[in-house]
Amino acid sequence: MNISQNIKRRRADLDMTLEEVAKVVGVTRATIQKYENGIISNIPSDKIELLALALKTTPAYLMGWEEATPLPSNI
Repeated sequence: MNISQNIKRRRADLDMTLEEVAKVVGVTRATIQKYENGIISNIPSDKIELLALALKTTPAYLMGWEEATPLPSNI
């Protein structure tokens, strides 16, 4: 899977809204939606780190570099 699919799937797994993720990352709801739809494909590394934090996983998982299970949602 690619980063956009991983972001969308993990957000759905955590039952988070676009707004909740956007608040942690420091971007708008529309930007998160563009990440998920692949409209923005060149996501800055600092935003990937914040996305991983918001989605309780690792940047490597979001990037599709590892298939490891994401961190538990209760962290």
